[in-house]
Amino acid sequence: MAPDPADRLQQAVDGAAERGATVSIAYLDRQTDTYRGIGDDDPVETASVVKLFVADDLLMRSSRGEIDLPAEVRDRIAPMLSSSDDDAAQVLWDYAGGSDLVGRVAERYGLTATTASDDGIWWNTRTTARDLIGYYDGLLDGRGGLSPTDRDTVTTDLERYTPLGADGYPQTFGIPRALSGETTRGVKQGWMCCVDGRWIHLSTGFVGADRRYVLAVLSREDPWYGAAGGREDTTDTDVVDDDGAKHARITVTGAVTILFPDGVID
Repeated sequence: MAPDPADRLQQAVDGAAERGATVSIAYLDRQTDTYRGIGDDDPVETASVVKLFVADDLLMRSSRGEIDLPAEVRDRIAPMLSSSDDDAAQVLWDYAGGSDLVGRVAERYGLTATTASDDGIWWNTRTTARDLIGYYDGLLDGRGGLSPTDRDTVTTDLERYTPLGADGYPQTFGIPRALSGETTRGVKQGWMCCVDGRWIHLSTGFVGADRRYVLAVLSREDPWYGAAGGREDTTDTDVVDDDGAKHARITVTGAVTILFPDGVID
């Protein structure tokens, strides 16, 4: 008999805790409308996952004729989503008017726990695993208001995610690596250090035929410096090769693997 999904969720959280991480998880079967989550109402900084909201807001307001979106601006959306390009994100965030876009997207999608940061910095936007599931579900079925063409722009860019981000950081942790058996995978990853002294990693997206499943795994992990200990903290200068970053990526991948050990969602 297969393990109960609630047991798997708890096992994933417990496994992450043993590695020094607090993990929030939510997933939805869009075909059966079956939702499951654990810690899914705990707010976490979005890091680069907010780039979804930036693209969504610009495309929506352009389609309504509220803003002009010239080609040289619109062309930055693809690298922002596929390669998590921070420079493109900053340009687009500023072009959209900054923090106010978060409230506009949250209102359209009914994201009750998603809020802009007080400091106006895009990566400090806060959300929950539940809200991210709501966003993806609303994006995919059109409830968020994007036209089919604009929805396709976002989902195609997510499916074209690059193995490395624009800054050289690996984007294959979590969903891409753990759900390698799914032929359709669209993801938006997020990472940064440190918030309250902890690494932030998010693996979010959709998988499966007809983009049936949406999943969000949000992790906050204590820095880790290798078995020998005593290593200088490199989180601000060399995040790609930082031991803590590697450890945290493995934690997120491990949580998804515990949930779906066959590499697919069934």
